[in-house]
Amino acid sequence: MNLVRIPKSNLDQTWPMVEVAIQDALTYSGNQHNSQFVYDVIKKEEMQLWILWDKEKETTLEKYHGVVVTEIIQRTLKKICHIFIMTGEKREKWTSLIKIIEEFAKKNDCDGIELIARPGWQKVLQNYNYKRTHVVLEKQINKIKDK
Repeated sequence: MNLVRIPKSNLDQTWPMVEVAIQDALTYSGNQHNSQFVYDVIKKEEMQLWILWDKEKETTLEKYHGVVVTEIIQRTLKKICHIFIMTGEKREKWTSLIKIIEEFAKKNDCDGIELIARPGWQKVLQNYNYKRTHVVLEKQINKIKDK
């Protein structure tokens, strides 16, 4: 299993494989964005697309295991690699690949990595020295309109 960064030049070829997983993750996490937004920012190279890929398998369907979307955020005092989306199947086979994102962050002079995730990720990522520093609490006050 490997985590492969998809260059902008291969985005259109890869997008049909990842779009549903990206939209599902966005819907599950509060419906604040849609997959078209993610496509557009990746195309503008403001975010990075990665796929979880098992090259040992025969078919594309068997090879593809999930998707990760990252972004580099320059804040006033620190530069952060933010994991925007991380979703896929057979998580136990690929969570250790977070080290690839860590190396990417180091090469881009980031001071750290952050993600806002479901509570279950805390248990998984604590094995890789990630610590819970904040909690996100939400309350919807307006009904979301269908677009």
